[in-house]
Amino acid sequence: MLALWRTRQRSAGDRMADHWNAAMSLMEQLLKLHRVDGQLRGLRTRLDAAQRQVTAQDRSIGALRVQRQELEGQRKQAQARTVNLEVEAKAMEERVERLRSDLNASQTQKQYAAILSEVNGLKNKRTEVDEKALAEMERTEKLATEIANLDEALAEREKVRQIAEKELAEREAEISERLAELQRERDVAASVIPEQAIALFNRMADRYEGEAMAQIEEIDRRSRDYSCSACNMQIPFESVSRLTSSSAEVVQCGVCQRILYLQEEVRGALAKK
Repeated sequence: MLALWRTRQRSAGDRMADHWNAAMSLMEQLLKLHRVDGQLRGLRTRLDAAQRQVTAQDRSIGALRVQRQELEGQRKQAQARTVNLEVEAKAMEERVERLRSDLNASQTQKQYAAILSEVNGLKNKRTEVDEKALAEMERTEKLATEIANLDEALAEREKVRQIAEKELAEREAEISERLAELQRERDVAASVIPEQAIALFNRMADRYEGEAMAQIEEIDRRSRDYSCSACNMQIPFESVSRLTSSSAEVVQCGVCQRILYLQEEVRGALAKK
């Protein structure tokens, strides 16, 4: 009874895998996986493209925000320098006023000349300070303008990002069900393939963006001239022969390393020889 119960509890995926395993050769299993994997990667590519667009906008927004933060820091520093220069200028002005009183109250020519010299020196320094303050004020205004421009750019970039995010959400909603379905199909297709063969398939699929397998092109049967449809390099007839004589052997292109397969028409014709 326990064995019967366990048999009934087996998943539909397990029963499907057993059916494929019994009915398909290794090459047929790999080709089935290849087709499903290609469809799955194609859908993921659509999602990845939409996600890359969102990510690109995030990077742009981040860069603009960093730039704005730097400019805002510079603006605050310029404002602080302006305030300090204004304080310095005011202190000079107050000093000059006191010196003018001292000048009127001076008793000797020497004292008068010394005070007058200091007054003139302070006036010259005041002019320099005023010029520096004006330059800092102009810099502050320029930075404020640049910040305002950045704020506009940020607002526009945020709008673009919202559009990209909406497109991503729509695309996910559109294909998520099919994506999950294909993932289940791929898992089932992969589960019946020997570990070494599936590991090879996955490596090639990752290396060539889903193009793990390549068809053997028959150039001239009489002269035994065959090539790899992916890299167009010649395939030794020995490799072709191995595919016609064995249904459980994986043969790779000697150049691109993709898993090779024969069309049934060519395979059948060669098998008759």
